Amino acid sequence: MDASGRGVSIVVPTWREAANLAPLVERVSAAMSADSSAESSDDPVPWELVFVDDDSQDGSEGIAADLARRFPVRMESRREGPRDLSLAVLEGVRLSRYDRIVVMDADLSHPPESIPALLAELDRGGCDLVVGSRYAPGSRIAPGWSRWRLFGSRLATRLAQPLAPVSDPLSGFLAMDRRSLPDLGPPRPLGYKIGLEWMVRGRLRVQEVPIGFAERNLGASKMTWRQGAAYLSQLLRLYFSAFRAADRAGRPRGRPPEPGR
Repeated sequence: MDASGRGVSIVVPTWREAANLAPLVERVSAAMSADSSAESSDDPVPWELVFVDDDSQDGSEGIAADLARRFPVRMESRREGPRDLSLAVLEGVRLSRYDRIVVMDADLSHPPESIPALLAELDRGGCDLVVGSRYAPGSRIAPGWSRWRLFGSRLATRLAQPLAPVSDPLSGFLAMDRRSLPDLGPPRPLGYKIGLEWMVRGRLRVQEVPIGFAERNLGASKMTWRQGAAYLSQLLRLYFSAFRAADRAGRPRGRPPEPGR
């Protein structure tokens, strides 16, 4: 373990993202090197990148093994049960060497260059979870999104905001200290958005950092109607849980508990 508490584990769930692994690792390495150079300490910030692969069978394991010869990279594989993004993230958090955790997507839509900014916000204290936001002031989304895609993203975000009143509660770009994370119980399908699950069920204090959200260049999007249905199912379950919590706490119906309260 890292006695200094400066180390960070970067958890990246993957499924058929072989083409993106090398450019992601190279950009993460450059970002972490720049962050170390900016710090007053002479010691570089220790880091690792933990891929959790959902049995891609696309050569990802061989690519990760080659990258591991040059970078602090390892790949863990999930081969039991159905593919599940949230369970892959939880497995990565469990297997991480360091307590400071960053979770991000493999497709380079989340800029690795923003990792130091998320960690700096986490280190300031006063929050349990930092969200790399697509919608906070100062953020931007790369050109290429159709009006329908932007509308769908905004609608999904609006549906979640009463549960987690931040600008981007569905972001998958997160930084946290895993010692602050709630115990979500035994493994089971948790829904497509693990960050939303943590915010609502853990009632975490959240801060946001604006990011530049990029369009995928390599590989194919994994978003399907099944993910949309899984999200709606997760949303209904979280609303039901929030209303039950409100009843137990004596709050008026229709007012879910706010994170951190």
